[in-house]
Amino acid sequence: MARKLKRTKRPARNSRSGRRSKHHYLWWALGFIGALTLLNAGSYLWFIGGIDWPAKVEEPPAEWTEDFRPEIGDPPYKIVVDAGHGGSDPGATGVIVEREMTAATAEALVQLLEADPNFIPLGTRDSYDTTATPTERVEQANQQKPDLLLSIHGNSSTGGSDASGFECYPVTPGRTWHRESLYFAEKLAAEMEAEGNPLRGQGGIRYIYYNEEDQKILAEANNTQVREETTFTILEEAECPAVLAEQCFVTNPEDVDQFGDADGVQRAARVYYRAICAYFETEPLE
Repeated sequence: MARKLKRTKRPARNSRSGRRSKHHYLWWALGFIGALTLLNAGSYLWFIGGIDWPAKVEEPPAEWTEDFRPEIGDPPYKIVVDAGHGGSDPGATGVIVEREMTAATAEALVQLLEADPNFIPLGTRDSYDTTATPTERVEQANQQKPDLLLSIHGNSSTGGSDASGFECYPVTPGRTWHRESLYFAEKLAAEMEAEGNPLRGQGGIRYIYYNEEDQKILAEANNTQVREETTFTILEEAECPAVLAEQCFVTNPEDVDQFGDADGVQRAARVYYRAICAYFETEPLE
């Protein structure tokens, strides 16, 4: 284009055609600058094309949502019922011994599940009198490839506290089965509240972590921060949705009367059974 301009005859300065030529030159110059700009931009984009730019960071999904439903498949569903403590490990001691309450509740729940063709109840050890660590119990649970795990425990307080009520702990945020576990925890808390058991924390649901000094760190259900600390072993290593339930305070006589004695464990087992049915969207037999 530059050589073509040299061969073009310049009209007189004051002529009409001369004024048009200046406009022509002006538009040509602007076009030339624009072309160079586009060329340089294209070269730059080509140059940076191989750079691995960070992907767009999406907002994490809301944890509390009525729209979420777990993928449940077809029945029968394998349900692991884990009785906390047992054997030489008594757990908490108060009005009753935690080991005895969890075993009685687990046995009552297993009987309800056995009567329902939608479920296959499984355990985490050969008998409730067998001593087994949480790691050993969750390993046995995983070997059976369950669809859901419920670990039954009893709470306790010291110093004459009158603490009472129900709370449960799902798999913590950031773990594989977190959302399904939270969904099950919601069902458990709702059924317990309907049965008259007061809920502790935010809606009866909390998260628990252990730091390097093995100290407990408690977080409410709305704290969905993903943390590096581990939670209860039975939840941390479970290969399915899992929740640990603190059924009642074994140190509170009123709590024990409602959900911890011989009649209370039957009542709690029915609550757990209804929550399991709600999770899998089946109708309870009772």
